[in-house]
Amino acid sequence: MFGYVKADKPNMLIKDYAVYRAYYCGLCKSIGRTNPPLMRFGINYDITFLTMLAHNYNKVEPKFKKSLCIAHPIGKPFTVVVNDSVQERVVDVNTILGYYKAYDDATDRGSLKHRLAKAYIKGKYKRAARRHAEFDKKLQACFSDLEALERANSKDIDALTKTSSDMLIAVAEEVCDRIDEHLIKLADNLGRWIYLIDAYDDLLKDVKKGNFNPLNPDCELTDEVLDSIQSSVREKLLTYVKNIRDAYDLMDITITEGPLSNVVYVGLRTRTEEVLATRGVKCKKTLL
Repeated sequence: MFGYVKADKPNMLIKDYAVYRAYYCGLCKSIGRTNPPLMRFGINYDITFLTMLAHNYNKVEPKFKKSLCIAHPIGKPFTVVVNDSVQERVVDVNTILGYYKAYDDATDRGSLKHRLAKAYIKGKYKRAARRHAEFDKKLQACFSDLEALERANSKDIDALTKTSSDMLIAVAEEVCDRIDEHLIKLADNLGRWIYLIDAYDDLLKDVKKGNFNPLNPDCELTDEVLDSIQSSVREKLLTYVKNIRDAYDLMDITITEGPLSNVVYVGLRTRTEEVLATRGVKCKKTLL
């Protein structure tokens, strides 16, 4: 996953931000319980959102405690969500996703950095995949479909975003004990939104390096061409956001409603506009 699904901190209550950060840092702690320290770099905003949603669908109330940060060992203790069954499942799912992302990057780019990342995570992936064999098979199928479309240099946005949609639906089904049509709709549209916003975010970089990108017009990227691409992408992204909101409105959200609602109602739209405003120049992603 890519880290685009984030809260909008300036429009967040202090108490909600504290809970959001406790989830983020708690996941970092959970990753560190059973993995080497470098695996903590796999923490991102997307799985933070996913964990909050899974706590609702599994009706597991998070517990909180004070803890020190491995990156700031002499600082004051801060609040984190205590490791639980939901987080353990999310950590495994994130490890499997991380491996396929590293595999895809190594295949597409072939750089030493990406090959080393793939090799480093492979053993951790195998252990997680044994615990979630059916989920791993679903992801293999999704990435196989994506690779086939990319090899064919497909410009079919609906087909390409469907591979990401299928991944997110599989993720939701794996971490949530209870599945309903609202969760499937949210995961479907969120997966499509993530694929398309990342493609737009990478556009100029991919054109420069000759990497596959379905938004590449195969002609000079003049201002007029970029305006046309941006307009088409904005319409699709905002449609996905609307569908996500519509699905969320019908969910039974009783746990950490504040941070979740901020992401859905404010964060996704804000992130959409931030990425669109760069006109295909890769946005900088920052930690909390």
